[in-house]
Amino acid sequence: MKQRARSVGLVGLLAIAFVGWGAQVPLAPMQVVFVPSGTPTPFLLGEEDRDLLYTILQLPANGVLVGIPPNLTYIPEPGFIGNDWVHYLVQTETGGWDLGTVQLVVLTPGETIGTFALISEGELIWSGPTFAWEGYRFLTEVQARFTYLQQSFRATWTDIAFTSLVTRTSIALEGAWPSPWRLPITLALDFDPSVPALSSWTVDARTTVPGATWIATFYYSGTEPQTGSYIAFRVQGDIGPITFDSRTTFVTLTPTFGEQRLTLNGPWICEGCPTKWELQFVQSKGGFEFLSFLVKDIEIPCPGCGSIRTFFDLKATFTVEEKKLEPALRVTSDFVACVKPLVALAMPQTGFGLTGFDLYGIEIKCDVPPGYVLRLLTSFNSVKDARVTGYVQFFELWQLEGPVVPCCGNPGRFQISLYFKRGEQSLFGFSMGNLILYFPLSRGVLLNVGLKVGEVDPHDLAKTWILTTGWKAIF
Repeated sequence: MKQRARSVGLVGLLAIAFVGWGAQVPLAPMQVVFVPSGTPTPFLLGEEDRDLLYTILQLPANGVLVGIPPNLTYIPEPGFIGNDWVHYLVQTETGGWDLGTVQLVVLTPGETIGTFALISEGELIWSGPTFAWEGYRFLTEVQARFTYLQQSFRATWTDIAFTSLVTRTSIALEGAWPSPWRLPITLALDFDPSVPALSSWTVDARTTVPGATWIATFYYSGTEPQTGSYIAFRVQGDIGPITFDSRTTFVTLTPTFGEQRLTLNGPWICEGCPTKWELQFVQSKGGFEFLSFLVKDIEIPCPGCGSIRTFFDLKATFTVEEKKLEPALRVTSDFVACVKPLVALAMPQTGFGLTGFDLYGIEIKCDVPPGYVLRLLTSFNSVKDARVTGYVQFFELWQLEGPVVPCCGNPGRFQISLYFKRGEQSLFGFSMGNLILYFPLSRGVLLNVGLKVGEVDPHDLAKTWILTTGWKAIF
């Protein structure tokens, strides 16, 4: 897991899951964060309960970021007043992704009232061959800072109904004992206007002390108050070269232990070598869930290879249902090429050993300057097609993605995906293509276009294409 150090690197920081593109709640919402002058200010990139991969595309120019995404803290440079920006990419393990922007408004010393900010997002969707109307989603949010609090209102409409109204109120408690501290607390209320009823409310408190970020969250479910509510405590930081992320969850209104997640990572014990390791452990109320151990960047000696270097990764995962071993081979030079066999090892339910071997697919991934990525995934086992390509009906995926021409410091991105089926009469079994393009118009405005062609809907084979257009903007 590529993460942080004390300051976040330009590329890196992760987690994982899949969401299709179009008419979905964004993985990377636009947001505005008001920052008191000279004050470290924590903020959340996205939903921390979802496993996603975060990549910082553009670091702030007038400050630094610390933390492990999606939980970050912005520290402005001394004396800086004005707007700073963070642009980031959210990805899933099967290729879904979204772009997001955070505007950091650093206030003048003593300023208690900030300017209002308006956020607008939307998507319009059509399908063919008849250019039929599929749906839409509109989101409008107003944010403002007052003397003692920050307030925001966010409304979402879809072609179904006025689906959500969310209000957020934030205050910051401050003190000087035993050393200066600041504790922002946020109350979020989510209403369902169609009922009308309170869908949920959340209280979130987070602060950063040297070496660690402390987060406490209480979530109340209006629809399932007893079973859907929870309390979570999270600590992220480092002890020497070891980075840790611990999250403990208590479920139901009469709190009982729900889950413990722990992630540790750091450099390998060899002096000066590039090898790193990561340990993940999850224990739930029902018992042990999984344990995984990853050793990454094991360099394979190659005398006479010049600038070409070869690395080996190995990940072992143990769950109550299966035991997996996932090797990967990576060759680097002016490009990076990674060959990852997708392997499932059958092991006995008790003890150690090997009872079977299944090579069910392969992934070939090449990183080509300046920032383009080429992926080829093939499934050898029809039962595991969805595990490889993200779709049960496709067994192979060819994918190219990378940056577009940036505007005003705001990076854009494109992705072209080709999906293939077994036994088709078309070239190589080609069955569906998907183009996604995010194009920036300014620091705070992104336009997006998505086009799927071919077998875009397994439940409606007459549908031959889906076109999505949309925007994300901060004003």
